Amino acid sequence: MAINKDIIMKKYLLSAFILFTSFICYGESLVHVAAYTVQQEAGYYQTRTLSGKVVIQNDAKLSFEFPGKIAQIYFDQGEQVKQGDIIARQNTQLLVIEEQKLQAQKQRIQAQLTFAKLEKRRLAELDKKNYSATSALDQVKTNIAVLNAELAAIAANLNEVSIRTEKAHLTAPFNGILGQRFASQGEIVAASTPIVRLIENQHAQVSMGIPLTLQSTIQNSMDIEIAGQNFTAQSISKGASIDPHTQTLTMRFALPSSAVVYAGQLAKLTVQQYQQQSGFWVPLDALADGVRGTWQVYQIKNKVLKPIIVQLYYAHDGYAFIGAPLHNGAQIVANGMHKLSANISVNVVANQPTKVL
Repeated sequence: MAINKDIIMKKYLLSAFILFTSFICYGESLVHVAAYTVQQEAGYYQTRTLSGKVVIQNDAKLSFEFPGKIAQIYFDQGEQVKQGDIIARQNTQLLVIEEQKLQAQKQRIQAQLTFAKLEKRRLAELDKKNYSATSALDQVKTNIAVLNAELAAIAANLNEVSIRTEKAHLTAPFNGILGQRFASQGEIVAASTPIVRLIENQHAQVSMGIPLTLQSTIQNSMDIEIAGQNFTAQSISKGASIDPHTQTLTMRFALPSSAVVYAGQLAKLTVQQYQQQSGFWVPLDALADGVRGTWQVYQIKNKVLKPIIVQLYYAHDGYAFIGAPLHNGAQIVANGMHKLSANISVNVVANQPTKVL
């Protein structure tokens, strides 16, 4: 009975060994992988995205030059105005009264001047006849000069009233859109108190800080993205000084006149800078964790995986640029690194296209 048990145990172990060796010999060959063929490059383009904001060339807070009561505001926030449109006006009743007073004074002085001129003519006739009218004639001439001076002063005052009446109308200095209203109809405002904010709806620009290392990448024409739209902007300022906070050059780009954008919107500029560095582009999925924080790829040699320690230089858009002891045409595993290990046999069932510069 014991002999039979030993025979049975030996048969069981033999069957298990055969099953295990079958798994080793045939099971591993069932590991299918996609291969990626590397190609050496002399360098790579590093993509950088810079951010800035939309600024408007003309963005003004409009105000009256003189104090007064707001009689009417003709436009509201968000409405379009054209250059010369009257946006608001002040109450001008006091100016009208002042003008009437000045006109009355002018008429009185003109009447006095007319009488003085007649008096001068009479005295001049008497002086020709050798009557003693010299002193009286001099007095009349003086009075005429004084009256003329008073007329000039009244004319200046009338001109001032006319200018103040004109400036009581707040007009748009350029075409634009009203951004904000700071006052309401009926308010008494002091001089220079902002009434509305007028933002020009053309000549929009983008202000952006450019690192010194990327200054050479800026061309006269650049593509800028704003709210999902791409605009071809023209560089109008290459920067004159360094921002003390960001240590970047502040550059400006002019957007097309047809661009519908708003002040303060986020703008993005993508630039590419060439880095001289020999290496290979590989898929990010081809990278696996190595020892002590390193990265590695699995090279396929004679259908067996060999781990290769690599140096990661740059990653972008699903690919990484690495330095590695590989040669042109070498094949590595493209993905699925979590189910693989070194020195196992694989079967290449697909080839992923090679990324080139």
